[in-house]
Amino acid sequence: MLKKLIAVTALSVPFAIASPVKSFEFPDKLPYGEISANVAYYSQYVWRGERQNDGQSAVQGGLDYGVTLLDTYIDAYVGFWGSNVSGGTNTLSGNELDYYGGFAGAVPLLEDYFSYDVGFLYYDYPGMTDENTALGQRNVDFFEYYASVGLAVPNPITDVGISYYYGYSPSGFQADNYDYHNVGMEIAVPNTPFTISGAAGFTGNEMEGGNAYTDYIASISTSAFGLDLGLSFTTIEGYGGVNEDIESDQIIFSIGKSF
Repeated sequence: MLKKLIAVTALSVPFAIASPVKSFEFPDKLPYGEISANVAYYSQYVWRGERQNDGQSAVQGGLDYGVTLLDTYIDAYVGFWGSNVSGGTNTLSGNELDYYGGFAGAVPLLEDYFSYDVGFLYYDYPGMTDENTALGQRNVDFFEYYASVGLAVPNPITDVGISYYYGYSPSGFQADNYDYHNVGMEIAVPNTPFTISGAAGFTGNEMEGGNAYTDYIASISTSAFGLDLGLSFTTIEGYGGVNEDIESDQIIFSIGKSF
């Protein structure tokens, strides 16, 4: 929304002719970069196949700042994102706040086909760190360094995208030297407003409690009335250890808005 600050002055000389007073206007956009925001409702919060709020709904949102360093090829960004969490697969409570930054863009000479994204992500669970320290338990806050590539598949029928994500954490939520791989595909359904997508992710090492596993997700999404709507199904395979009997099949509905 454009905001205006109007200055009002009085005549300083009797019978002088007053000239119009110009108003100050905030610019429509920042001199450098852009700010964007998002907010969404999820029927439940599932992260890499693991329930983060015991099947309860979650309200999530974030704020991002991005600036172009080299048109098409290098954009820098920072941002933060938050969600309520409570119970679930992991014994969390309260909130999750994520802080991140990195660089993204297109691959030179292949800009019509390949894109990249590299950066860091810090998972913060306010209050949980002090509580775990007092109990002599593991700190749940952790860094993850990530890199991803995307491929736009040329074809005459519809838009198809393939992605690969790799994340590494020296001290992940449940394991030292935790790494995560994810391969996904997105397809625009021809002559419809719908997009279908699917992904499979897996850990590359045994986590504490034997929690090495593969997670799968399949989704359909669309936009209507300025809102983003989605329906997803996610499940886990090979989730062992103390959580081997968890209910892994989840259906998730989401509605969101970007600004």
